[in-house]
Amino acid sequence: MLVLTGCVFIGVLMYFTLRGGLVGHNSVTIVGKDIEGLGLGVLSFAAAAWFFGPLFGFAIVLSVMIHEFGHVVAFRIAGHQDARFRLIPLMGGVAISDTPPETQLDDFFISIMGPAICLVPMVLALAAMDVALMVSPLLEEFLWVFAITTGALNFFNLLPFWPLDGGRCMRVITDTFAPKSTTFVTLAMSAALAAAAVAMQSVLLTVFAIMSAQTLFFASGVSIPTKRLTLSQGIVASGAYLFTMGAHFAGGYAMIARYL
Repeated sequence: MLVLTGCVFIGVLMYFTLRGGLVGHNSVTIVGKDIEGLGLGVLSFAAAAWFFGPLFGFAIVLSVMIHEFGHVVAFRIAGHQDARFRLIPLMGGVAISDTPPETQLDDFFISIMGPAICLVPMVLALAAMDVALMVSPLLEEFLWVFAITTGALNFFNLLPFWPLDGGRCMRVITDTFAPKSTTFVTLAMSAALAAAAVAMQSVLLTVFAIMSAQTLFFASGVSIPTKRLTLSQGIVASGAYLFTMGAHFAGGYAMIARYL
């Protein structure tokens, strides 16, 4: 009951936060109507199912789609009606807009809403497990897999590594409280990701580290809007970041512990 109550509270809060961007001016699209977008979507499902098994594969792709849609909704609220996303096989997805965020508040909001929107389906899946068991043991297993997968993926995404969402959030927070350290912190986050990739001998982390290094060679990759958060906004942003990260750690602990 406590989990369900929390889910309803988070769901209502999320709805009133995002209601202005849930539907675009023209229509709601997931992977686009072009052949390339549809092909990448199908390939993402196939690759995830092949490497992780059908249950985990479907859970991973579904979680990534919800995550990226959260970014798209936040983009729309910030005035970017051209926002869209695409799935990238075995790499997750990417939300795109033709123009960058105009303020650091928009930048933080867009970055945090990918993981934040996933809190609702993650908690709802955990709350519905007992009911699902009465319907089908396979359905209960899928909800469990989806919940821990969503938690683990978003917790990883919120780690303070550039250019993950957590790194982008941390950059904005750093620029609020210690603006002279922003460039150094961004470089340190990129180096930390590379060090983690080497220490864990992870191919996936290595790919992310290469992507991180590439962005550092382009000013647009590490540029940040000049209009900073106020101190009060910075405190709220820090709290939102820590709460979202902690909630996903709790939800995905079963999977996180398996790979620690």
